[in-house]
Amino acid sequence: MKLRALPLVAALVGAALPARALDKQGSAHGGAVAGAEEGFDVSGALLLGIALYNPSYAARPDNTGLTLMRYAAHADIDLVGRRLSIPVDVNLFSDRERPGALALSPTEGDVITGLTSTWDVWPGALELGARFEHDRPLDRSGFSQTYADARLRYLYSASAVAPAVGRALRDGDVSGWLTLGVFALNPTYAARPDNTGLALFRYGGHVEVSLWSDHVSAGLDATLFSDRRARDVVAPSEIDLTPELIGRLAPFELHLAYERDMPVDRPGLVQHFVYALAGWELDLSPRPPKAFTDRNNIHSP
Repeated sequence: MKLRALPLVAALVGAALPARALDKQGSAHGGAVAGAEEGFDVSGALLLGIALYNPSYAARPDNTGLTLMRYAAHADIDLVGRRLSIPVDVNLFSDRERPGALALSPTEGDVITGLTSTWDVWPGALELGARFEHDRPLDRSGFSQTYADARLRYLYSASAVAPAVGRALRDGDVSGWLTLGVFALNPTYAARPDNTGLALFRYGGHVEVSLWSDHVSAGLDATLFSDRRARDVVAPSEIDLTPELIGRLAPFELHLAYERDMPVDRPGLVQHFVYALAGWELDLSPRPPKAFTDRNNIHSP
């Protein structure tokens, strides 16, 4: 399942033509452990990505083409601070196999929205959320996919528990999240990279080690899916791994990452690629700058 982490923002889903399995949903508010508990705000990021090396990562829901570009936008619309937020993600992908300038023109469009609520649970925070996603080809008729899921995500920060960690990393941190999700409505989202099965459970983990006031980071993201059509509906059927290096100079970020999506329970298609991802962080709030643990709004791929 692809993390659709794509191009200079790189690639961030069965039946006859099931969709690729991708996880384009980052944690609300960039996985921040702390944040405003009341008030209205709109924050997010604009993203641009390019696949630097891509032998197999597809450019449409039916797994045709090879991704070149990703154009994306993310927004968190806080209605009651982090207590009630609406996340919105729009992702567009292009196909490097199209001739000339058409290689830059979108071939797939994905829209994700929902509701999240985040609460402090010492020593971190707990995010509860539900999202709806629709993915469709843009340059031709063809298979589209729609699903709704629900998830729990625990957000953690080592420096919030042990300030010595932050000092040792020069105002850095070891932070991330753990995710458990279920595809409540899923007619088409596949459980393996070859588009077989139907995803039922999502297990995820993210860890990021940041240094020097969050200017340099290294991260690792892992997402696993299970197959509701398998004999064991709980056991993973696919694992997606994404190690990355991140440079930050607010309000900008640059990611260099490698993603590898593999079946777990049987031999089959492996999809992998290398991408660069650039982001520009936005926040319309007039509030003062956020604390370190709450300023990473740009989702890791």
